[in-house]
Amino acid sequence: MQVSRIWSFFMLAAFSALLSACSGGSPESVVETFYKAAAKGDTDTAVKQISFAKLDAGQTNQAKGKVQMMVGEMQRRADANGGLDKVEVLESQIDEKGESARVRVRLVFKNGKTSDESGRLVKDDGDWKMALK
Repeated sequence: MQVSRIWSFFMLAAFSALLSACSGGSPESVVETFYKAAAKGDTDTAVKQISFAKLDAGQTNQAKGKVQMMVGEMQRRADANGGLDKVEVLESQIDEKGESARVRVRLVFKNGKTSDESGRLVKDDGDWKMALK
C-alpha cells in the first residue's frame, strides 16, 4: 500500500513537471532549453523559446533568420569547447506584475570553460518566452 502511494505521488509530480515544461515553464527553464537546443543546433526548439508577439510578419521572418544565425554561432562555440555540459542559473528576477523577467546563466562547456549570458523574458500568451533585444 505504501509503495503504491509513493508511486502515485512520483507519477503526479512527474506529470506536473511535464505540463509545466510544455506550457512555457519558468523563465529559467526557457533560457536553459534555448541554450541546450542552440548548442545542439536544434533551431526549431530554440525558435519556440522566443517571443515574436510584437513583430509584424516581415519582422518575424527577419528575427527568425537572426535566431538561426545565433543558433549556428552557439553550436560552433559549443563544438569548439567539447560541447555544452550544463546551464547554471546565476540569478533570476521576475517583475512585480509577473510579465517580464531577467535571467543570468553560466554556460559550462565540457572542456571546463564558461560563459556568462543574460536574457530578458516576457509573457507571451501566458507562456514565458525570451524577448528579442
